[in-house]
Amino acid sequence: MSHKNISCTYFVSGMHCGSCEILLQKKISKLKGVREVTAALNDKTVTISYQKGHKPQIDDLNDQFADLGYSFSAHQTGIATMNQSTWTQALVILILFTVLYIIIEDTKIFARFTLNDSSSLPAFFGLGIVASLSSCAALVGGVLLAMSKQWNELYGGVDEDKRVTPFVLFNVGRLLSFALLGGILGLIGSFFQISLQFTAVLIIAVSLVMVVVALQMLGVSWAKKIRLGFPRFLSSYAADERNFKGKYMPFVSGALTFFLPCGFTLMAQSIALTTGNFLTSAVMMSAFALGTLPVLAGISFSSLKFQKSTSLGGTFNLIAGLFILLFGVYNVNSQLNVLGFVSLSDIFAKSNVQSVPQGLGVEIVGEGENQYQQVNMEARQFEYFPKNLTLQAGIPTKLTVTNFNVAGCAQAMWLGGLYDDVLYLNTPTSTAEFTPQPGTYKISCTMGMVPPVLVTVK
Repeated sequence: MSHKNISCTYFVSGMHCGSCEILLQKKISKLKGVREVTAALNDKTVTISYQKGHKPQIDDLNDQFADLGYSFSAHQTGIATMNQSTWTQALVILILFTVLYIIIEDTKIFARFTLNDSSSLPAFFGLGIVASLSSCAALVGGVLLAMSKQWNELYGGVDEDKRVTPFVLFNVGRLLSFALLGGILGLIGSFFQISLQFTAVLIIAVSLVMVVVALQMLGVSWAKKIRLGFPRFLSSYAADERNFKGKYMPFVSGALTFFLPCGFTLMAQSIALTTGNFLTSAVMMSAFALGTLPVLAGISFSSLKFQKSTSLGGTFNLIAGLFILLFGVYNVNSQLNVLGFVSLSDIFAKSNVQSVPQGLGVEIVGEGENQYQQVNMEARQFEYFPKNLTLQAGIPTKLTVTNFNVAGCAQAMWLGGLYDDVLYLNTPTSTAEFTPQPGTYKISCTMGMVPPVLVTVK
């Protein structure tokens, strides 16, 4: 006698990314009598098709998923009703965001810790740590925990050292795939002629992804409707441990985690594409994967549960989300400087008007055909002086920059629209010659993080 399938829909709080959909579908589909499961992030629901008499009960689901930070209910909760508590939280976040951004802009704390194709390896390692601690990584951890049962059966009865083997294979496969596939992303990027301006546009796109991820972590409803990651069929295949049986499958399953949907991984992958270099991209993605290794190793050997405490998980999402939001906005602002567009830096520049130090600025030299503009600037630590320049259009210009212990990306001066090449400040004095055209320009570093010098050509 056949059993008719019926369905029910529950609302789920705690969903914030595509990984959540796959994780919920994978776990609920294993329950007795369940035929099909569809999780939807945009309305935070899960629809379960089941045999008569086998309806999953809300209390049972809440018990099963409590450790992962999900809760089920028959009615929608947490609708965007802006009560006093919600407004207070939003106001606190806004104030914190403003204060922290001012501190960052003033202290240049992100000067050596940002995310683009010139970022330091510790920056990618740090991103990997954040990714491994977020609930976005619950999918990778869930895959690992689910597979551990198969692996224990496969290696059962052997000594302790050999039972460790599949976990080692999983993590080695993950590290190697991130290096190899990350390098391939860089190789793909090398087929395109990537200019500094094009790179800036790509970084803005990546930074906007960061902003979306941050807003999802902060619980912004419309942001949760945006899907980030690879096609669902590929991610679902990689997340299903039933597809990976055999002695060497732990290595393969670890390698395929490169395709699991996570906003953090997508950030790193997008930046790797902009490098246009196989080795650079491979090293970047390796650093990211290494950052995730400690937590994944902990799961391998201690069955660690992600976000076991709902309150602590919420606190982490708030702090990490705010930090990533700052990161994203800071990166967008920096790249606007590279492109010569209006940015938040202009506000700080106008509020920090300084007198022109003696010997610096613009001077007209010679007459007639021999006339030219001599521009004298200084580069000190992480700033350029003077902060404002006014040039005459159509007159040849000679720029001389004196180097006083210039640091970080400030060593690579970018005069977008004025001078075609990067002016490297690797000697006591550096020079460039160009003929300016009417307009407004900015002088910053190639990463746009140096407070820009505003140039007006009349």
